[in-house]
Amino acid sequence: MLDRAWPAVTPGKLVRSLFTTPKLLARAADGILEPEEQRLLRRRGPGWSDGDVALLDEAHALVGQPPHTFAHVVVDEAQDLTPMQLRMAGRRARDGALTVLGDVAQATGAVTYSSWGKVLPFLPGGRDADVEELRHAYRVPREIMDFSLPLLDVIAPGIERPLAYRTGAAPPLVRRVAEQALLREAYREASRLAREEGLVVLIVADELLEPALREESAFEGVPLLTARQAKGLEFDHVIVVEPALVAAQEQGLRQLYVALTRPTRTLVVVHARPLPAPLS
Repeated sequence: MLDRAWPAVTPGKLVRSLFTTPKLLARAADGILEPEEQRLLRRRGPGWSDGDVALLDEAHALVGQPPHTFAHVVVDEAQDLTPMQLRMAGRRARDGALTVLGDVAQATGAVTYSSWGKVLPFLPGGRDADVEELRHAYRVPREIMDFSLPLLDVIAPGIERPLAYRTGAAPPLVRRVAEQALLREAYREASRLAREEGLVVLIVADELLEPALREESAFEGVPLLTARQAKGLEFDHVIVVEPALVAAQEQGLRQLYVALTRPTRTLVVVHARPLPAPLS
C-alpha cells in the first residue's frame, strides 16, 4: 500500500517521465523553455543517449545516492563538455577542488564557449577560479602556427594568441590542384613525406573519408583521419585535404584549426576549392 501511495522515485524513472510526458515537462519548464525547446526534449523509445548521462547523474544527486567524491578532480579537454557535463564533473570534486584544462579555440563539442568565463560558472566555485593562460606553444612550429592563427580571429577573438617558440620548420606548402586529382595528389604528398623520418597523417573532411579509402593511390602505413578524429593527437607531417569542406562542417573553422595545428614538423594543404577566407 505504501509503495502505491508513495512510490519510490528512481533517477531513470524521473528523467524518462519528464521527457515522455508533455504536461509534466511543460509544468517543469514553465517560464524557462519555449514550447519549441520543450518539443525538442521529448523522447520516444526506451534507449538513452550520451547526452542523457549527465541528466541521469543530476537526477541521482536529487533523488538517488550521492556520488563518490575525490579530494581533487582534474578535467582535461574541458572546453568540449556541456554545462550539464561540467556539473557532473564538479559534483565529484570534494570541496570544489578542481583543475580544468583545455583550449576554448578547439571546442568542438555540442556547446561552444567564447571564453573560460563562459565555462567556469557551471563548476563549483568557478566564478572565483584562477585562470592561467599557457600561451607558449611548444609543439607547433611558429611557421605553421602563423599560418593557422588567422582562424582564431573568427572562432575565438577574445583569446590571446599562442606564442610558438620553435622555429626553423619549412613554411606550410599549399597546393591547389584539379578537383579530380585532389585525393591522388594528397596521397602523393603522403608518399613523399613517408620517406622522411616521423609519422605522417592525412586529415580530410567527413565526406571525403570514404572516397579517400577507395582511392587507388591509397597505401598502407599512413593513417587517414577526420579533423574531429585527429583532435588531441600530434604527427610529424600532416596533409590537410580540402580545407573548404572541413570548414563547411558543423563548427568547421574550429575543426580546421585543430587539423592545421597537429603537425610538429611539416604541414601540407592540398585543395581544389578556394581556401576559407581567414586563410586566403
